[in-house]
Amino acid sequence: MAPDSCSSAYLWAQLLTMLIYAGYFMAYTLPLLSPEQPNLYGLFLVKYSIEAACFVLLSHVLLRPVLKADNINTLKRWLVFLLLMLIAALIQTLVSHFLSGIEVLKATDMSKITVVTDKSDTPLQMNFSTNFMLIALLTSFSVMYLVWGAAYIAWQSWQARKALQHQMQQAQLQQLTNQLSPHFLFNAFNSIRALIFEDQHKAADTVTRLSELFRFHLQAHLQPESTLAQEWQLTEQYLVIEQVRLEQRLQFHCDIDSSLWQHKLPTLSLLTLVENAVKHGIAPNIAPGKLSINATASATGWQLSVTNTTANKTQQAGTATGLSNLRQRLQLMYGGKALLQLQQSEQQFTALLEFSHV
Repeated sequence: MAPDSCSSAYLWAQLLTMLIYAGYFMAYTLPLLSPEQPNLYGLFLVKYSIEAACFVLLSHVLLRPVLKADNINTLKRWLVFLLLMLIAALIQTLVSHFLSGIEVLKATDMSKITVVTDKSDTPLQMNFSTNFMLIALLTSFSVMYLVWGAAYIAWQSWQARKALQHQMQQAQLQQLTNQLSPHFLFNAFNSIRALIFEDQHKAADTVTRLSELFRFHLQAHLQPESTLAQEWQLTEQYLVIEQVRLEQRLQFHCDIDSSLWQHKLPTLSLLTLVENAVKHGIAPNIAPGKLSINATASATGWQLSVTNTTANKTQQAGTATGLSNLRQRLQLMYGGKALLQLQQSEQQFTALLEFSHV
C-alpha cells in the first residue's frame, strides 16, 4: 500500500490552523493578563503553540483518515468520526491540563485567574475547580474539532468537484479532437485515388504523407496542445496532398515569425483552419485560389491567421463542425485568453486566432 501523501495546500492549511489556534487563545487570554507580568505573554504563547501542534497532529492522525475513507457507509463514517472527535478532544484536554502542571508553565494555569479592573485597585480572584476546567476545555475542543472536520469536508468536496471538472474537460477535449479526423482524411483519400492512374510514384509519396497524418492523429488525443512548429509540419503534409489533387488551383504561402515556433495552441487547430479554407473556399472554385498563413507577435500575445481567396464574393457554406469544435476547445483550455474570429470580405475569407498569453 502506498503511503498517504499530503498536498501542499493541505500542509499550508494545517499551518494556518495552528496560527488560528494560537491566535484565538492568545486573544482570549490577553485581556486577563496583567501588564506587570510581561513574561506571562511568552509562557502562554509557548503553551498555545504546543497545543496547536497537538491539535493539528490529532486532526491529521485520527480524523482525516475517516473523512477520506470511501469504503464505509455514510452513517458508520459519521459515528466513527464523532467517536474519534471526542477522543481527540479528550486527549487535547489532557495535554492542555498537563502543560499547565509543568513547573515552567504553572503560571499559565487558568484555574486561577486574576483580573484587575479600572474601577478598583483590588484584584478579582476567580477560582474554578479542576473538573469545571476540564469539562470546559473538553467542550471547547470538541467544537473546534467539529469545525475542523466540517472545513476539511468542504475542502475535500471542492477538490473532488475540481478533479471531476478536469476529467470531464479532458474527455470533452478528446472527443472534440477526434471529431476533426474525417474532414482531412476524406479529402486525402480522394487525392490518392486520383493519383493512382496518373503518377504511381507521386501516389506512393502521397501515401507516405498520409501515413504521417494518421500517425499524428492517433497521438492527437494524448497531447491537447502542440507547438506552432508541430502544427505547421502536419499542415504542410496536408497541403502537399491537397495540392496534388487541386494542382494550380491551390497556391499557398506561409509567413510565421521565427519567435513563435515554440508557442502552443490546441492540437490540430491550424490544420482545422487550413482544411476549412481549402474545402469551402478554394476547392469549389475552378479559378486558382490563394491561401496565406501568417503568425505574428502582438503587444498582448500573438496572432495566427489563415486567409483564402473566394469566388462569387462568398465562402461556400458548410457544417462548420471543425470551427465550432475549435471554439469549444479554445474556451475549455484558455477561457477568455484565446479567441477565434471569422472575417468575410468581397474576395477573401480570414480565420483569425488571437492568443493573449505566451
